[in-house]
Amino acid sequence: MDDKTDIHRVIKISTIEGMFWQVYATIAAPGSVFLTKFAVMLGATPLQFGVLSAIGQVSQVFQPLGAAITRTMTSRKRMVVALISWGRAVAFLYGLLPFLLPSQMAMWAFLGLFLVATSLQAIGGNIWVGWISDLIPLEKRGRFFAVRSQYLMLVGLVTGYVFSAFLDPFDAERTGFARAVAAALGNAPWLSPAHLPHAFVAVMAIAAAVGLVGARILMLQPERPKAVEQERFRDAVADSLRDSNFCKLLLYGSWWMLAVGIGGPFWGAFMLKKLGMSLLSIQVYGMIQTLAALVSLRPWGSFIDRFGNKTAMRIAIVMGGINPLVWIFATPHNYGFLYIEAATSGIMWAGAGVVASNFVLSIAPPARRQIYSGIFGAFSGFAMMLTLLGSGAFLPSGMALWGLHLEPEQVLFGLGGLMRWSAQIPLSWVHEPGGASVWAAIREGRRAAGAWVARVRRLARRGP
Repeated sequence: MDDKTDIHRVIKISTIEGMFWQVYATIAAPGSVFLTKFAVMLGATPLQFGVLSAIGQVSQVFQPLGAAITRTMTSRKRMVVALISWGRAVAFLYGLLPFLLPSQMAMWAFLGLFLVATSLQAIGGNIWVGWISDLIPLEKRGRFFAVRSQYLMLVGLVTGYVFSAFLDPFDAERTGFARAVAAALGNAPWLSPAHLPHAFVAVMAIAAAVGLVGARILMLQPERPKAVEQERFRDAVADSLRDSNFCKLLLYGSWWMLAVGIGGPFWGAFMLKKLGMSLLSIQVYGMIQTLAALVSLRPWGSFIDRFGNKTAMRIAIVMGGINPLVWIFATPHNYGFLYIEAATSGIMWAGAGVVASNFVLSIAPPARRQIYSGIFGAFSGFAMMLTLLGSGAFLPSGMALWGLHLEPEQVLFGLGGLMRWSAQIPLSWVHEPGGASVWAAIREGRRAAGAWVARVRRLARRGP
């Protein structure tokens, strides 16, 4: 692992494995619209939607266990593969629950299994971060995560369309493409809503199988031998928390995730239940979001490698506060403008996603990357859990604003947007070694724009 060929191999294997993971994640990981649809089918309450969204963050609290487990190991590979394999295999059980238990009992059992699955994968993910950060040099990580994310997003986009086209014809009120598919199949009786649980058995089985294939591919990934750590785990954690700059990063991460969690349980449910959107129309929204992210990922990666994660996140926060506020104007009759918001949202989350993968690694001492990453994931995950659960448990009443009637979910979306902007405050306190200021980035942008305009003028003067 000391030449360009080895790094290219690492990137190739990581990207291929990630594609299989993305198929699994699109169907059965936190944030999946298919899990939201599954919960709607089981009759989930607002509190249960809150718990469903919170579980993805609760599981992050277990990330430091990854660092604890591997302290005395010289190899991480088998532990990572074992953890993520067990976590992904659990998805197969989701689809069986409606046939084994009444709806509400099935919903709570699903939430319990989902917690187990995501927690195992969070622990494995933390170990993977230490593994991959040893393989990819710091100066290349921004571009690595950006390029890898591009391929994963394309796979997620295709997966979303395929499985939406499969599940939508089972709806009682079919629209657009779903109606055409059902008609092409002669409106067969097995396409009735009563058979939606059977369809979910197949979907969840596929998710588990593809996820397990990806785990096996990860076994091909090379790794650097890891030094056995002599320091006690609790001493390593305590020492990390004595790093004042890291504590500032924890404050920023917790603040930002608190803001993102406001209204978080209800994005998918709001689109399905209040706006009346089909799974396929939600996939169109997701496609626009994904394409915008794909176009912007490489520029984000290059920007981060040049100006730093902090400066990139400042820009993402400005955009991230605008996006939820747009949703307060959406109704079942005019939600088309959300497809424009999807593009700006995709650009924002592309940048925020690369920063989330890279920021903590950029300030962590090399020997402590895994423990810093685990602690950061635990703090930020716990913070987001609080507002996700709070949103589900204390859903506010609707209200009138500027002549608009806001649904309870839209009230939360608006509050979340304002809270996101305030994350600029703790972010300003974090110091990133080698990072440049926003003003430096703006000056560079002006110089680049000026050079581009000058070239255009020269070409124009030359004529045809």
